[in-house]
Amino acid sequence: MSEEQVTEQGMIRREEMPFLSQHGTAYALYDEEKDTYVCALKSDYYQFSEYVGLRAEVTGALEDVGAEVPLMNVTNVQLT
Repeated sequence: MSEEQVTEQGMIRREEMPFLSQHGTAYALYDEEKDTYVCALKSDYYQFSEYVGLRAEVTGALEDVGAEVPLMNVTNVQLT
């Protein structure tokens, strides 16, 4: 059974925050309009350092949905 893919939009940021280190990443998707983090980001395919400060649409499976900020295993990034 494959995991459901979801798509979210926002700005990719590099931060040092407890909820990110719990997920083993320093990258998050930030919703500027709502002034909140959408999800922490990890990927086997993308180097998020190349996208920091850019708006993007990211697609992947969410993990730890009940956490303060869920973790997305990103399989696609599209700049917006």
